[in-house]
Amino acid sequence: MKPVIVLLVCCLVLVTGQDPDICTPSPDNPGPPLPAFPDVFQTSIEGNIQALNFTVVQHESYDFPNNNGALMSFTNGSRTRHLYNYATLEKFTVHPNGSCTTSNMSASPRNFFSYHMENGQAHIDKASHILHFGQEFNETYIGTTTVRGIPVNHWYSCTYREKYNATYKLDYYFSVPGYQTASGRDEIPVRAELVGRRRNIDRKTGQPAEGWKNIHNIYDFQNFHSAPSYHGNGHPYNKWMYEMEGVVCPGRVNTKTVPKIPDQFYVEVEIVNEKNQTVSYMKEYYNYKDKLVRFDFHPEKKTSWDLGAVQHKIIHDYNSGLQYMIAYSPENCTIAPIRNMSYDAAIDEKDHTKVHMKKGYELFHFDDKTFTYGGMTWARRIGADVWSAREVDYDLPPGSKYSTDIVYEWFFSADNWTSTTYSSINQTQVPIRLLQKGTYTMEGGKPIQFDLLMNFFNYDASEQFLYHFDVSMCFKDPQMKKRVFFRMPALYNKLVEGEHYKFYHSVQVAMAEAAGLHPLRITAVWHNILDSQLWVGATLLAHPDVQGDSVEMQPQKPLDDAFNDFKKLVDANAMVVRFRPDPSRGEEVYLTAMPGTVQTNQDFVDFMRKMNSTSNKYEPGAVAGIAIGTVLLGAVIGLGVGWVIWRYRLQDVPYGTQT
Repeated sequence: MKPVIVLLVCCLVLVTGQDPDICTPSPDNPGPPLPAFPDVFQTSIEGNIQALNFTVVQHESYDFPNNNGALMSFTNGSRTRHLYNYATLEKFTVHPNGSCTTSNMSASPRNFFSYHMENGQAHIDKASHILHFGQEFNETYIGTTTVRGIPVNHWYSCTYREKYNATYKLDYYFSVPGYQTASGRDEIPVRAELVGRRRNIDRKTGQPAEGWKNIHNIYDFQNFHSAPSYHGNGHPYNKWMYEMEGVVCPGRVNTKTVPKIPDQFYVEVEIVNEKNQTVSYMKEYYNYKDKLVRFDFHPEKKTSWDLGAVQHKIIHDYNSGLQYMIAYSPENCTIAPIRNMSYDAAIDEKDHTKVHMKKGYELFHFDDKTFTYGGMTWARRIGADVWSAREVDYDLPPGSKYSTDIVYEWFFSADNWTSTTYSSINQTQVPIRLLQKGTYTMEGGKPIQFDLLMNFFNYDASEQFLYHFDVSMCFKDPQMKKRVFFRMPALYNKLVEGEHYKFYHSVQVAMAEAAGLHPLRITAVWHNILDSQLWVGATLLAHPDVQGDSVEMQPQKPLDDAFNDFKKLVDANAMVVRFRPDPSRGEEVYLTAMPGTVQTNQDFVDFMRKMNSTSNKYEPGAVAGIAIGTVLLGAVIGLGVGWVIWRYRLQDVPYGTQT
């Protein structure tokens, strides 16, 4: 038997060319069962590359069930990151300067997390194969020893690579069973030591060259744990994807299209400026159908249009090309053309002196940039999909003194998450965060870094009614407005009572069409049901004496002409309000204003009092009864005044009134 064994060993040495000075395998040496690497783990490894006289620290994340792996390496004060995407066979390398390169794993000989094919799909290899420890490597047991003060079991394996005539000995040290580790896991790797010798390699050709190279590397495993990374309330998340935040990798394959952006929405935004150490808030109302946008905010600092340290409201009306800048306490309003640098405005390609309103996908910068899907992560403890893109000098006007280089990263709630607001139920893929990082440069100046984080709350993709865009406060001059009211069929009183604001919106649209105005110039809509009569009123606004600058501008009719056209249509029995209540309350109806009932520039209560007085005639004998009745009148005068105010004044806050 012994000559056979000797002959076998000799044959292995002669055939494989293994260097016995490096190692000699002893597969017959029994020992305890080999420890197994878990399917999910994270660890930090300090590598001491003695032949090259340097140290590297590498954080590793391995997840076999979810088919991903990532590395973060620190060498000589620099950090390099690697993320492996097996669905597309791509490796993303983020270099110390922040740039990223995309490479194909099938064409790269250096993939730390190697892979194999399963049913035509690439899958990360088992950890035992990647870390080169397991039964397949004919591990030889040495015994127990101590490493870094930890009692360990010691194995080694021999490997030979014929092309480079290379022999390697790899020693592994695992904590002994029963030794309490920080992670609570039994038998974890503590150290690996690689010793070897090979031929030199020609860096240009990759082929063996003259001379030999000795190798001696020591790898210490620290903070080895097998539990997934957790975030906040215990949900696992891909930490290594999060570490890619703010990085765009050119050439990356896009595996999921960006969400569709509706033509109308409301959202509240928290803006975090880390550099300036400020947090600000904003509300946005967006209505592309009616070409209206509104922003509510407090200014962070003085601006050329600052109205004081109070709440600001800016309304952009692209139908007139005008911007209404409104402030409260004290009330103030400034009307000007829409600025070409406004967030919601884009400079027109044909006429650079004018702007047009951006569509929803343009607001999110989904129009001319290639956003690529980065995978899933967590934002504000919400499961999120991430898309990123880089833009250079985006949307700058001709001759601008600025240049920009910005990375946009959008976080939308994942498909399996739903969002419910006051008006919308079970919304999916709603925006929850935007990260903007980059630089802007003035002509001849140095680049200025900025980093903005915007969190989105209460996103609502339902219809944004016109009363949100009320500008009546900007029209204090009585000559700039006309108050009107008229009667409608009382048959629909109950239907209207149930859904005031839908009815008001319908009235606003119908009156605007009848008067030849944009609905924004019909404001403060109200209704009153009195003696079974349905009265409806509103205020018509004049067009400001300011020239707008949008390509969507429509001809603006003078106020008197608009009122006369409206009255003519009512008197012709042709002013029709199309009202669509909730389906549970009834079908769509058409309500026609009653001819001859239009009144203007008078108080509704005074009008009704005059109407009642002209219809009341007293007989002489009734005068005595009236005199006696005045005695009782004094007793109820207080209640009477209250009743009159309640009965004859408007029963609802005017539609669109904000204060």
